[in-house]
Amino acid sequence: MPVLTVRGATVSYGGRAVVRGADLAVAPGEAVALMGANGSGKSTLIKAVAGLVPLAGGTIELFGTPQKRFRDWRRIGYVPQRTGAASGVPSTAAEVVSQGRLAHRLLGMPARRADRDAVARSLAEVGLADHAHCSVDTLSGGQQQRVLIARALATDPDLLIMDEPTVGVDAETQTALAAVIADRIDAGCAVLLVTHELGPLTDRLDRAVVLADGKVVHDGAPPRPVGEHADPAHEHVHPHANGHNGTDDLWGGK
Repeated sequence: MPVLTVRGATVSYGGRAVVRGADLAVAPGEAVALMGANGSGKSTLIKAVAGLVPLAGGTIELFGTPQKRFRDWRRIGYVPQRTGAASGVPSTAAEVVSQGRLAHRLLGMPARRADRDAVARSLAEVGLADHAHCSVDTLSGGQQQRVLIARALATDPDLLIMDEPTVGVDAETQTALAAVIADRIDAGCAVLLVTHELGPLTDRLDRAVVLADGKVVHDGAPPRPVGEHADPAHEHVHPHANGHNGTDDLWGGK
């Protein structure tokens, strides 16, 4: 049984279809990259999968259950597109990561030993064990991204959904985060990853699904990086960061 099945998904903003009739399936333990140029609908589609935006048409099933009836959200870890881990309210890294444990206990109940252990384990997994009690607004952008990933890992998910987790961080951090994701894949966690470039994860992905103008135009073998993108030291500059005109090729590269 697939952990995720999307059939004919359509998502609209202001009457304009951003995702149009998309089909997508992810099997248990499978790692799938969701790729495409800017504006192709990648992030919108996974937000729909995570229940953050409604469908205008089509269906989504999570672990064989229609999304509208799905309640076991602790089986899903979600890393949003990088906006920073700080929320305006002073929080430590451990406090942010502990949010990933809320679905594991009854509303209003204090954290248990298992919750505290999961938080500590997740912070260690992303290399931030020594920063557990640091305020997130004092951390670097790469460290804040690690905090968000640790929060998703703390749920002990069976499906990990990540929206461009390595954008805007240096090559060393990209490699470290890729190792964390690879470890979860090895442990049997299914991964759905939105990315512009596969980078260090190229050899760990089973499939790539490519969107263009909201439609799936490829579902098969991941593309192999070429040219400067094949260089492990290459640092991808996010197209939103400095006025990029969004003329990426089909795979979302430069």
